[in-house]
Parts: sequence; structure tokens; C-alpha cells
Amino acid sequence: MKKQLKKIGLILLSLTLFPLSNAFAESPEEKGYRIMKAIDELPVIEKMNSDSSFKIYDSQGKLVFTKKSRSANLTTDYNNPDKRLTKSISYFFAPADDKGNGALMIENTVGDDDQWIYLKGLRKPKRVIGSDKSSSFMGSDFSNGDVSARDLEDSNYLWLGSEAITFKGKKIKVEKIQSVYKDKKMREDYGYSKAVAWVHPKTGLVFRGEMYNLNGQLQKVMSMNSFTIKNNRDGKKVFLVTGMEMKNVLKGTKTIMETQNIRVEQQTKKISPAVFTTSYLTRKWW
Repeated sequence: MKKQLKKIGLILLSLTLFPLSNAFAESPEEKGYRIMKAIDELPVIEKMNSDSSFKIYDSQGKLVFTKKSRSANLTTDYNNPDKRLTKSISYFFAPADDKGNGALMIENTVGDDDQWIYLKGLRKPKRVIGSDKSSSFMGSDFSNGDVSARDLEDSNYLWLGSEAITFKGKKIKVEKIQSVYKDKKMREDYGYSKAVAWVHPKTGLVFRGEMYNLNGQLQKVMSMNSFTIKNNRDGKKVFLVTGMEMKNVLKGTKTIMETQNIRVEQQTKKISPAVFTTSYLTRKWW
């Protein structure tokens, strides 16, 4: 009789707890935000120098330009996810027509981030605002908005499921997350109605990305080609993308970006916050 009562008690307990577990289950929106927030809080590098190339192909698959740049990056409060902000400055040195051009990005806590482009033909820096975010970055298939920092809280997220992808012959489990800018004007400025990313939560790597235009058409597809691992000042591993392809599926063009000569933390030349100003877009900092 005691065994029967015990069995009945366990059944009743399981029936009682079942609706509670359902009540506290994550919604796809909550899970999407939780994953993206965890990625936003992963360790980052405080100081970094690197060289990059942009190989730009036309719709026939012909290499049209190879643009080369060197960059400096600084993350303030790098070990505090709630406070850290990123600054970057780039100098283009090839081809000859682009030599002397530059770009500057400064992430702000309040309001829009500061993004500037310097084209030597204009002889003065131009601030990237409004619809300029959707314009081409230095003639590539990346837009100015694609290469700028993103604020986690600017978007709504939706978890679309888990998938296994193959990268370099290895199966990797990733999470498929949709993001949509909360503000209509931001969607219009960046030119995207939504984006979908295949992300690896433990590393923060985005293996694939899809960007849809304001008409809901698939406009661009980003694929990650390579990455490297560096230790930051605290000895924590940081996963850095070293190769990616951005394809404009509507135009048929593509750009392959590759990053080399990455120096981090103590390996970098002294990086001063003073370098990340518009005046240094026309002065030597490298």
C-alpha cells in the first residue's frame, strides 16, 4: 500500500510541475536575445593593429580592385561588457587612387555612433549619417553600416532554431538568429528590413549572414572563410574573423575581405585615444 501511495504521489507531483515548466519556458524572442547578449559579453581585445585587403569582383567574377588598408582599434573598458566602447581608424594605401583615404568609427554610449570617411579628393572628412549607412564602403560590397559597431539593444531578436554546419570539414552546431532594428528609421538608413545570422555562441563567430532589403528580398549573403584566436590582456581567448566574403545576390558582385598581420595588446605600437579623431584621418598615425 505504501509503494502504491508513493507511486501515486510521484505521478501527482510530475503533473503539478509540468505546467510550471511550460510557463517558464523561453520564447523564441527571449532565447534569441539571451544568446546575442551572451555573445556581446564575450571577452574582447583592448588594443589591436592589423592590415586588411578588399578584393572586389564584378558580376562576371572578374577581380576589379584590390584595396589595402591598415587599422588601429581600441576598446575602452574592454573587460566590462556594460561600459566598453570601440574605436577604430583605417588608412588605405593601395591602389594608388585610394592611397591617403581613411575611415574612422567611434562608438558612443548615447545617440548615434560617430562614423567618418575621408576621401582625399574631397580634402575633408565626411560624416556618415542617415542613408549614407547603406552606401558602399570604399567601393566594396560592404556598406558603411556593415563595418560599423552595433548596439545590442537597437534590435529585436528571434531564435529560429539550431543547425549543424560544415566548416573546414568539421561539423559545428550554430544558432540561427533573426534581428530587426526596432526603429523604422534605422531600418531605412541601413537599408535592411531584417538580418539572419548563423552564430556560434561560445566563440561569437558568425559563420553565415543574410541581409534582406526593405522590400524583403535577400540582398546580401556573408560567409566566414577563416578566423584566428588571440589572447587578450587578461589571458582570455578572443576569436577574430580573418576572412569573409560579402556577396550582393541582386547585383551578382562580391567582395572578399582578408585580415593579416594582426598584432594585439603588448605587440601593438602604442595606441593613444588621441589618434581616434578626424584630424588623424589626414595625419600619419601608423
